[in-house]
Amino acid sequence: MLAITFALLLASAPTAAEQSQKHVREGDTADCLRVLSPLAEGDVPAAARFEPVPCSGTIIARAFRYDRSERATRVARTLTIGNVVKRYPEYGARAVAPGQILRLVVSEDVVRVERQVEALQEARPGQKLFVRSRDGEILSVRYEAGVP
Repeated sequence: MLAITFALLLASAPTAAEQSQKHVREGDTADCLRVLSPLAEGDVPAAARFEPVPCSGTIIARAFRYDRSERATRVARTLTIGNVVKRYPEYGARAVAPGQILRLVVSEDVVRVERQVEALQEARPGQKLFVRSRDGEILSVRYEAGVP
């Protein structure tokens, strides 16, 4: 039986925002997030739309919910700029954004094939997403950040 492993790797270096998020996670100094741009109920929260802050004052309770069918955190209620919410579990995880150029890696034993693809939807590590190759082919793959 032939077993093929698909992996997507980011083709860009971490942004300054991602580096600051990593610092916050390591130091664990901020368990809350301030909303930087409005989010509607049902949106998938992106780390770029929040900034880490200490938990104080009014905190929006139950701002997020987990959608098991899509294996993703969703916004549970409308959030406006300046709202402070508890950090959601995947905050700071390296997400793929639509339009981002990635490398699709297919490997079997010692054979390894790579090609550039464009993400057609947002995904976090472990989630499936659709990508488009340069020749227009649409593929469904699972995103695995940092796979060699």
